Amino acid sequence: MTTSDALEPAYILHTRKYRDTSLIVEFLTRNQGRVSAVARGARGPKSRQRTSWQPFNPLMVSFLGGGELRTVKSAEFLNTAFRLTGERLILGLYLNELLIKLAGKFEAMPLIFNEYQSLLDALASDNEISMAQLRNFELRLLEELGYGVTFDRDALSGQPVDPEKYYIFRVQLGFVMTDAHHPDAVPGSLLLQIERGQLGSAAADQLLKRLVRTTLDFLLHGRPLKSRELYRKLQVADTSVTGDRQL
Repeated sequence: MTTSDALEPAYILHTRKYRDTSLIVEFLTRNQGRVSAVARGARGPKSRQRTSWQPFNPLMVSFLGGGELRTVKSAEFLNTAFRLTGERLILGLYLNELLIKLAGKFEAMPLIFNEYQSLLDALASDNEISMAQLRNFELRLLEELGYGVTFDRDALSGQPVDPEKYYIFRVQLGFVMTDAHHPDAVPGSLLLQIERGQLGSAAADQLLKRLVRTTLDFLLHGRPLKSRELYRKLQVADTSVTGDRQL
């Protein structure tokens, strides 16, 4: 597959040193999804952009080549760089790590690109961090990966969820009816609440957190997320980070 050399919007997800003066950069692009490319001379002493090659930085970029590892043809960094610290930095790194480990290369995901952009805007603002917005990003990503969850229908019978009944979640399948006494039983009323986009309650957050964690761990095949461990350590060290938040 040959990539167009037209400039397109992108964000830097990760960089690592390559040879003496170059970098291998993981990008999230609007039109091509995740792209790995060599930025030649990016670390060189004469590079005017050497400090710009940082995670979260937005840019316009074009590529050369047709293999798994492309070459950056042109990079124009935008004025709006994201400077995240503390909890907000780790949440941003979590987004990047998910995309690097789960998103396929050269698979356009414009909705995910837009969600990512919105989340970075939120993390960079002075507003309170919304875990509901993070959960929504995770659900959208699962949907793009073919593991979307339906909250208003029984995954086995196809029947509408009954608010008076109980359901359990099964990876690769979805929610199916169960006995009310099952330890993982979820009331249908809560599923319908989530289907309506009402994600702010503690019960909804707990359910989505468990659902997303279970499915992501399945897709990661046991590979740990470094950002999760960083977040746990931050919660121990910084009492201002609430302990009920989890990645």
